[in-house]
Amino acid sequence: MAQPGAQTRIGIQFEIDKDWHIYWKNPGDSGESPQVHWQLPEGVTMGVLQWPAPMRLTNSAGTDYGYQGNVVLLSTLNIPAAVQPGSDLPIAGDLRWLVCHDTCIPQRAELKANIRIANPTTVDPRAHALLDAAAERIPRPLPDGLHLTVTRTRDTLRLSIASDTKPSSSTIAHPVFFPAEPEQIDNAAPQKLENLGSSVARLELKKSDHLQHDPEHLNGVLVLNQQDSYQVDVPIRGTTAHKERKP
Repeated sequence: MAQPGAQTRIGIQFEIDKDWHIYWKNPGDSGESPQVHWQLPEGVTMGVLQWPAPMRLTNSAGTDYGYQGNVVLLSTLNIPAAVQPGSDLPIAGDLRWLVCHDTCIPQRAELKANIRIANPTTVDPRAHALLDAAAERIPRPLPDGLHLTVTRTRDTLRLSIASDTKPSSSTIAHPVFFPAEPEQIDNAAPQKLENLGSSVARLELKKSDHLQHDPEHLNGVLVLNQQDSYQVDVPIRGTTAHKERKP
């Protein structure tokens, strides 16, 4: 529901044909993420896109990160306090994305909506349910009982995951890391899992051959149990070294 001086969620829903996919904010080895350029009334602002955790998509060109099926990208509309209840805010956007299967096809759509500034009691149940379901898929901050550390070696970044919950086998099962920055890790390389005890596991991430300088932080999304996703922004420990580009 949109109210004066408040924020409201906006969703862009993609219904993707079977066997086709679109891309995450870091598309991986190929592809291009969806981009939208908003046209907004004076005083109205839009936040950045919020991305659900992606899936790994392996093909002949390498490994990409993206979505299949249905997915909703969220954003936040910031409404000025001076807007009067009962008025409409015209929202428009130029949306461009790439949809791929055996080939890739550029897509474009003009988004248009009139956002009704309503009283707090006015709710569209269908839209509310769709946006709530989309928000559940957005990676969350790490819970208090889950701890991450990252160390570097010459060729790898080692992401250690420790849980205060015992036993932790269900807490840190099936970890998969998705890097927010391109050319940071080798996207196609297996992410090797090593159990270091009843409550600690380590995920070994091979550095990208295109990485020129070791990053100071590991940023991205960690998925556990094939469903729980968390925001990752962890300082990297170890001796800073330069990794030479291979010819």
